[in-house]
Order: sequence, then structure tokens, then C-alpha cells
Amino acid sequence: MTRRRKPKRQACSVQTTPNGLLRFRFRAPLPDGSIHYFSEATALSDTRPNRARVERQATLMGAELRVGVFDYLRWFPNGNRAAEYLALTNAGVDASPSESDWTIRGYFNEWIETKKPPDVRASAERDYRNHFKSYVLDVLGDVPLDQLSLAHLEDLRQTLRGRKLSEKTIRNVIDGSFRAMMRDAGQDDIAAAFPFPKLRWGEKIVPGPSPFTEAERDRLLAHFRAKQWKVGGFNNTKPHYPYYAFLYTLFFTGMRPSEAAAVRIRCVNLGIGTLQVERSRHLGMESPPKTQRSRRAVRLTKANVAVLEPLIELKAQPDDYLFKNVRGEPIEQANFYDLFRDAQRALEITPLRDLYSTKDTYISVALTNGVSLSWLSEQTGVALGTILKHYGRFIHSTKADELELAKIEVTHHENPPAQVQFEHPVEHPDTPQFTSAQFFRGRKTSPTGFEPVSPT
Repeated sequence: MTRRRKPKRQACSVQTTPNGLLRFRFRAPLPDGSIHYFSEATALSDTRPNRARVERQATLMGAELRVGVFDYLRWFPNGNRAAEYLALTNAGVDASPSESDWTIRGYFNEWIETKKPPDVRASAERDYRNHFKSYVLDVLGDVPLDQLSLAHLEDLRQTLRGRKLSEKTIRNVIDGSFRAMMRDAGQDDIAAAFPFPKLRWGEKIVPGPSPFTEAERDRLLAHFRAKQWKVGGFNNTKPHYPYYAFLYTLFFTGMRPSEAAAVRIRCVNLGIGTLQVERSRHLGMESPPKTQRSRRAVRLTKANVAVLEPLIELKAQPDDYLFKNVRGEPIEQANFYDLFRDAQRALEITPLRDLYSTKDTYISVALTNGVSLSWLSEQTGVALGTILKHYGRFIHSTKADELELAKIEVTHHENPPAQVQFEHPVEHPDTPQFTSAQFFRGRKTSPTGFEPVSPT
């Protein structure tokens, strides 16, 4: 029988006073060296946001207590025992060692333990760890938090450029992960410099959307419909219908791959043709959708409803995943992307695109066919302004194109082309502009980049 591991002793805990206020409870030495139990109340009532903030501070104080560098006056300048510490300081004795200042490495080791799902997305935790351990700590790990300067950031940037990293990666490290940690240090009432606004960056290169043509989309779907996959670790192969249904749903709903991977049976209503987006799944962890707007009901075409029907088995449970891999586990978008990439290579489709291009394809075809912008924004969870900014090139009229191209081909001024009357396909957002049978009909789009993703 295995022995149960003892829980780690909590050096500083958070309790509630009889008046409903939060307080710190910890055991620490007094100036004379004797050990004393402290109870230091805060002015914060016991609410969820306040408790989260106080518990973060308790974690940091506990770390200082365990390594013997706790500075009572820094945390509680007006605390119950402040007079005793002040008397010692006035007598010319330093009550705390110089090591009490947090270094970047020391604070990171405590901070990263608070950055775990579901508090942050699994991909964010992965990036934080990789960025600090691979790039930041070996350059600036011993710098005190309150002494970080613009010169330090410039030195880090030049060092990373010397390693031939892309500007995008360098900016993600410094202006993303590093900046987030220093921001949280300030929120935890730790003395920390914040020179990041002073660091100048060049203009960002934001790749545009990269949709497939409808012919390419249909070829990819046919490939996944007929493809034979190895099952159960044996050489025997057979088609795996859920892969085809997963890709079909991405192409015909505009869902993000992480959203589709997290869909449960109870989220699907085939009777009315809707699919509820409640969460996303990435790196084996589930979290809320990317934005509040992403919590939505996705409308399914009749063909998409027919594609999903075989996935709901007779004895399916409400919390079963809708899309499963060949091992019966939830599809992971990172693994499915490998299959998606291989399919593009097998079909000689270029340029090579990632799974987000399924969303690009859906939006671009919808805009080309004159779908209502307000409806499309609600369907995809993408803000109307973002659609116009990044996908506006697909809002055009075939008649308008023919008219303008005819003007370019004019060679005789005495015979100008006849004026063609047309209407722009984008009308008032509240005006219905299409039927389900007209949605994806015979129009083609032009590929151009990846869907832009806002920093988180």
C-alpha cells in the first residue's frame, strides 16, 4: 500500500475575521528572534475577487517565509507589530537582509505556479514557461524587479535578435510574457519597475486571411471521406468518419478548431440545427472560449445536420465528445493539423495552410455571396469591425468587377462601354440576403494569409 504524500505546509494562510474581512495568518520571528503567530487583517471584504488577490499575496509571503527573507515592514508598515520592527530599524539595525528584494527569477518561480488552467489557457502556461526558461532567465534572471530598466529590455532584445529569432517571437517574449509577469507583480503590491511602454517596436506585420477555394475545400473533404486510417495500433486500416465530419463542420460553420474539439453531445440540437459553443479545448485542457462573443449558438446547414447525425450513437451520454479520434478520445486540433497538412501535400494544394483557414474560407465565401454582416458576426463570434478590417476584400459584386474591368480594356474613346446598373451586395445588416440553398454556390475566393489573432 502506497503512503499518502503529506500536503505541503502553507506558510501563510488566508482567513476571515468575525467582521467579514480577510486576514493573513502566519508564523514568523520577532525582532528579538522569538517565534510569534501573526494575524494581520486587511480592509478587504471576503468576496471572490478580493480573496483571489489576497491569496496571491499570501503565496508570495509564504515563499519569503520559507526561505527566511520575509520583510514584515514591507508588507505591513502599519501592522500590529510594526512598532517593534521600527524601533529596531531606528536603532541602526537592518531588520531584513538585502536579499529580501525579489529578483526576476525568484518571482517567476512563484508566479508561474499561479498560471495554470483553468485560471489561464493551457497554451498560455506553456508559452510563459518556454519564454522565460529559454530566453529571459539566462539574461535577466538575477535583476531585481524594482531595478528593471529600458536598458535591460534593449539588451534582452538584442540578445534574442542575435539568436536569429523572428521579430514576432521576440515581441511575444518581451511585450507578452515578460510584460504580463511584471504587471502581475505590481498588482500584488510588490515594488516592480515597468519600463515596457518606453520600448519602441516596428510596425507589426499581420498576415491576412488565407481561404481555400471551394474546389480545394471539396477536394479536402473528399480526401478525408475516403482516407483509410490505422486503428488500434495494427496495420489494418479503415475509414474514420468523425475526421470527415469534424473538417466538414469547420468548413461550414466558421468555428475555431479548439471550439469544435470541445463540443459535447448535449451541445448539439439536430432538430433545430444548432450547436452551442461553451468552451474550447487545446493541449488536452478545456477553458472558456477565446472571447465573450465566442459563447454563441452556431446555425447548421441541412447538409451539416445530416453529416453530424451518424456521430450521435444510440447509447451516447450527454457529456460524451462529439468528435473523436481513432482511439475514441477527443480530437486534439494540434494532432489533427498534422493530418490536415499531410492531406494538402497529398493533393498538391498550395500554399500550405493551417486549420484556421477553414474559418477564413467560411467567412470569405459568405462575404462574396452577400451574407448579412451582422448575422455572420453572430455566427462566427468575430466582431463586425474585425470582419470588415480583415475580410473586406471579399465584399464585392461580380457586376461591379465586370464594369471596372471593361473600363480598363477601353481602347476607343468614341465607343465607351455602356453603363451597367448594379447594387452593392452588402445591404442593411437586418435585411435577409440569402437562403440556405444559396449560401455556398459556385463562387470562388482567393487565398491570402492566416486569420489574425489578438494578443491575450
